[in-house]
Amino acid sequence: MWTLNFKPPTGSISTVAVLPAVPLVVTADAAEMNGLPDCTVGETYYFEPVPTDVELGPDGLLYVSLLPGGPEDPSLGARGRVVTVNPHNGNIRTIAKGFAGATNLAVSGRGTVYVAELFGGQVSRVEDGGPVPVAELPFPAGLEWRHQQLYVSYDVFGPGAIATIAP
Repeated sequence: MWTLNFKPPTGSISTVAVLPAVPLVVTADAAEMNGLPDCTVGETYYFEPVPTDVELGPDGLLYVSLLPGGPEDPSLGARGRVVTVNPHNGNIRTIAKGFAGATNLAVSGRGTVYVAELFGGQVSRVEDGGPVPVAELPFPAGLEWRHQQLYVSYDVFGPGAIATIAP
């Protein structure tokens, strides 16, 4: 179970939120592709999400990119998510899902959220609860918003590179 901790100016650390599990009903195809026994078909498995980045948005909320836990290949689908966490009361809200390897995110000054999809080969903008491609890059990983543009590290399994994107 992953928790999001906060260190206020007093210096003490407290838990802000416990990130919810990502449920998946095991299909026959998913069981076969992942070497699971037939008795798992139809059962719900609860994957523990893996937070990959936290950014403070202009609205005061924390934006968190999440890997879904479990296989990141296409065998279980694009299950990465972006959630917001209210640092004052711990309320969690899923704002988007359907990312293939949500390894990092960036939030613009106007609140637009961008996500690096490591296994989707793209940087996406969050729109209507899901990803909208902004740029295609091999294996994008890190993402930051600065001076009205995105800085993205990509090709992270190769020699690596950094690009700028003006969305």
